[in-house]
Amino acid sequence: MRQQHYRFAHQVLMSGVLRDPSAWWAAAANQGNAMLQQAWAAAGEGLGPEDRADGSALVITPMYPAPGVEALLIPLPPPQAPTECHYVALVRAGGQPPRYFVAERGIEGEGGAQRAYWAEWRQAPGGGIMRIRGADLPAISPEAFLAAAAAECSAAPPGPQATPWPGPQGAPFPGVRPATSGKVNRVGLFLGAGCFTLFLIGASIGGYLLYQEEGRGLHVPDTEVASVAVEPDKPFKVQFKWDGTGYAFNNIWLVVDEGTTSGSDFKVSGSVACSRGSRAKTVDVGLKGYGAHDVERKGGDGFSAWLYLTDEYDHSSSRPIECSGTIAPTAGTWTKARIVVTQRQRPSDWFAN
Repeated sequence: MRQQHYRFAHQVLMSGVLRDPSAWWAAAANQGNAMLQQAWAAAGEGLGPEDRADGSALVITPMYPAPGVEALLIPLPPPQAPTECHYVALVRAGGQPPRYFVAERGIEGEGGAQRAYWAEWRQAPGGGIMRIRGADLPAISPEAFLAAAAAECSAAPPGPQATPWPGPQGAPFPGVRPATSGKVNRVGLFLGAGCFTLFLIGASIGGYLLYQEEGRGLHVPDTEVASVAVEPDKPFKVQFKWDGTGYAFNNIWLVVDEGTTSGSDFKVSGSVACSRGSRAKTVDVGLKGYGAHDVERKGGDGFSAWLYLTDEYDHSSSRPIECSGTIAPTAGTWTKARIVVTQRQRPSDWFAN
């Protein structure tokens, strides 16, 4: 997965649009292509050549996928790995604010058949941003993608809640004493409390899954699966397995336990390759870049930090994965550091086949 491709569709452009969808749509009429280039450049900041892609041909194409539905289609450079996108589209129907959709490359089907599905990024209730994963597209084409997005935008809203029964309550049966209001209220209270508890449980589970899918991030420090000491400009090698269910991101980190900055910054460069057929990736990261996490200043120029280097997205297997490479500081130094592997799995990766 190329980081620039991923960040553009799922982070930089998405956040810019959702900040004010109607304003972005209006500005796109005259400044759209320039806005795309600015977002593409921001998505590639601090990345090495292997994580970049050529976005110089990005353009916005107005389209009308259905009566009363307008769209701004943005074809992306052809995706090379799952989570990269074929297209981005802003779609609006019936005068409503535009909505943000992506056509995301999925895991290959039987015989290597390409798959893609639509997804929508939207504002979540109560704040924050959520991603709704849609169905697989019948074809990987602008027409199929926009048809799915238009159908989602044009879908009927949820029906109104049932109204209370308007008829008379009636009198109690002869000889039957009406229940006291205290008993009725307690029964209603117990039933209401039970239903509310079930609702809270469901909401908690759904919220947790949503957080794991999109809110937590793909490349964040986590439990260490493997770790080896590393010295500047000397080859390293680390071996590990992913034998869980489905797919996972095997994230490779430089964890600097004892480092020194130069001019308040620390940078490293080099290359990393993993054994399951991936090409060597150029590494160029620093404390001020996107890949820095858990940075702790230790007085003077001292610091510790986790620096994301690359990842290997792979299916469960008993075969070991081996990653090797060489990295060295280009600004600052370290006296104690490790190459660390963590594994990150979203709920959708667990179900992938």
